[in-house]
Amino acid sequence: MAPIDRALLEKYFNGECTREEENLVYRWLEENDLDEYPDVHSERKHDRKLRKGWKQLSRLDEGLSAVPAPGSSYTARGRWWIAAAMLVVLVGVGFIYLNYFRGYEKEYTTSFGEVRSFRLADGTTVTLNACSVLKVRGDFGRQHRDVQLQGEACFDVYSQPGQAFTVHAGKLSVTALGTGFNVTAFVDAPQVIVSLANGKVLVEKDSSPGVILAPGEEVVYTRKGDHIEKEKFSFRKRFAWKQRVIYFDNADINEVLVRLERFYGVQFDINQLKSRQWRLTGEYSNPTLQEVLESLSFNYDFKYRIEAGKVILSEF
Repeated sequence: MAPIDRALLEKYFNGECTREEENLVYRWLEENDLDEYPDVHSERKHDRKLRKGWKQLSRLDEGLSAVPAPGSSYTARGRWWIAAAMLVVLVGVGFIYLNYFRGYEKEYTTSFGEVRSFRLADGTTVTLNACSVLKVRGDFGRQHRDVQLQGEACFDVYSQPGQAFTVHAGKLSVTALGTGFNVTAFVDAPQVIVSLANGKVLVEKDSSPGVILAPGEEVVYTRKGDHIEKEKFSFRKRFAWKQRVIYFDNADINEVLVRLERFYGVQFDINQLKSRQWRLTGEYSNPTLQEVLESLSFNYDFKYRIEAGKVILSEF
């Protein structure tokens, strides 16, 4: 993973990061195990991971604590920047300990525009969409197979008779025995969606009666109204992201921009845009940001400019 830039650390120190940006900061410290198909960490491996975190802290301290030469440009702001960087590392190490004592030994994360596939210890294959987090308990596979999701992931569950596989996503839990399904559960999204490709799953919310899905059916849980609906879904719409395809089905401007922000790691400013009546249907196959903006500007008659990671839309 590339080094974190100063602007992101400043946002973190000021408490201005989104959940996805916080995950990037945490991952900066935690990204030490790059196995393609990692097993659940043993205690020894976890301890080694923690030691690596403390070594990063020590190296950062050595590089930043030197006394500046007279006449240098070292300022109070520079000292603040050192304090901020040190705080980020300390918080990152604390985050590792916190997860460990909550029973989570392994955490998989993705950054903006990243799609990552990996295999869990039981043989289940997971494909994690951008800006997502999957947490796996330390005792995974012993008496149960429980994971926790924030974001979006597709699960191809390896069947183990007598041992269910359960995904916890907010208020919902999705339990399967040998099946393939998709869960969309971004923390800033108004809905949590569980879509079944094959097999059968049981979707439960708190103590309410569960809903059983058949292939081609999905559950849509609306957070604001706290209610669940079962309906049919389009396979292309729900699973296209696995091939890095951005798919829109009658999407309004808010849905379009939120998904583009996750895919490209940019922010949109639409304060200068008067017409916002977008209803976009179509797909983009692994496009560049420029290609998407050119297409949208042609369809919705606006101009754009990109400044320091921000895309500003305005009228002609």
